Amino acid sequence: MMVAVTLSNFFNYLYQLLMGRMLSPQEYGELFSLLSLFYIFSVFSTTINTSITKFTAVYWAREEYGKIKSIIIKGTKVLGLFGVLLFGLIALISPMFSSFLQIEDNTLLLVLFASLPLSMVLPIYQGALRGMQRFSALGLSTSSWAFLKVLFGVSLVALGYGVFGGLLGIFLAHVGAFFLTLMFLKDLFQYRETGDLEIRDILSYSGLAFLAVLAYTTMWNIDVILVKHYLSPLEAGQYSAISALGKIVLFAPGAIGMVIFPKAAEKHEKGEEHFQVLLRGMGLTLLISGGIVLAYALFPEFIIKIIYGAKYLNVAPYLWRYGLAMMFFSLASVMINYSLSIDKTDIFLYLLGLLTTEIVMLSIGSKNISTIIDMLIGVSASIPIVLFISIWRQNNAQDINTDARLQ
Repeated sequence: MMVAVTLSNFFNYLYQLLMGRMLSPQEYGELFSLLSLFYIFSVFSTTINTSITKFTAVYWAREEYGKIKSIIIKGTKVLGLFGVLLFGLIALISPMFSSFLQIEDNTLLLVLFASLPLSMVLPIYQGALRGMQRFSALGLSTSSWAFLKVLFGVSLVALGYGVFGGLLGIFLAHVGAFFLTLMFLKDLFQYRETGDLEIRDILSYSGLAFLAVLAYTTMWNIDVILVKHYLSPLEAGQYSAISALGKIVLFAPGAIGMVIFPKAAEKHEKGEEHFQVLLRGMGLTLLISGGIVLAYALFPEFIIKIIYGAKYLNVAPYLWRYGLAMMFFSLASVMINYSLSIDKTDIFLYLLGLLTTEIVMLSIGSKNISTIIDMLIGVSASIPIVLFISIWRQNNAQDINTDARLQ
């Protein structure tokens, strides 16, 4: 998974790099703010992936393969239709988004959000692969999407389609990854579909997981959207370059959370010790993310010049600070994956509270890049601290209850 996620990150950032070089800073600011908005809406996809992974891991541990087939088929029908309806709703209110982001061409939003139906169904298949711990197939699925995004997006921009072409490439990448991922699950269709799914448990878990993932995803994207609203187009483009590089720190250890979730869920289902899974995951995440932040602190100008060129060199002093904020977010991601895997869904309360704090701070604070990044560091550092205290208390309470039962 680390190899696959590294490949995915490479292609994702090759896309960002080439878009940054091929488009003007103003156009790049448009593209990146739209992508940040889409990432927030993709919270549905993340929640679907998380929920499907959770229950697939449970059914896989019980060897109830027919239920896995059933959840895939029913999920495809329901969530595919939901994606179509959600796209229709966004199409109706898209002028509001365009106005807030100061984007004149409303068709950019429509072509981007045309991916919504597929982005609802694809995580069902990827979540099933993840829950069954078929990491090779899952890795090919995730890396193929990133590769196709580069292939189609860069080609269309090179042909003169600008931001529109870069966004259309994302839609085409969803189409390609959808059919590839479906092929990896064809063996499941030999089993008889089982209809007695724990629908109430699935819906209850998914609802709370949705709130947790929504809050977390919004926290590492809302800054780019607010910057596009409050700052000039040039400053928004510069901030987008910082954000794109900084998010390497966030995404680089992504494989750790992907593996931790089904491993911890399986151990939890079998009543085995799983806290060490979290500690190992946090250690590896800190090693990977911290190493990148150190590189940003030592060689900021060299890194920016190599990736984006001299036109973005004036933001070099901010690079390591933004990376530091993303390091805290990456640690939070590991804790969120772990918490949701063991049914600790009440973390959404902490995350929603911290999200509210972040939005208020960014909205009423000083409107310059340096202050915005400082506030982002403060909020992001609070997340792993709050989550770790919550997890530690729960584990201690469980140990006390276990000891009491044994006595």
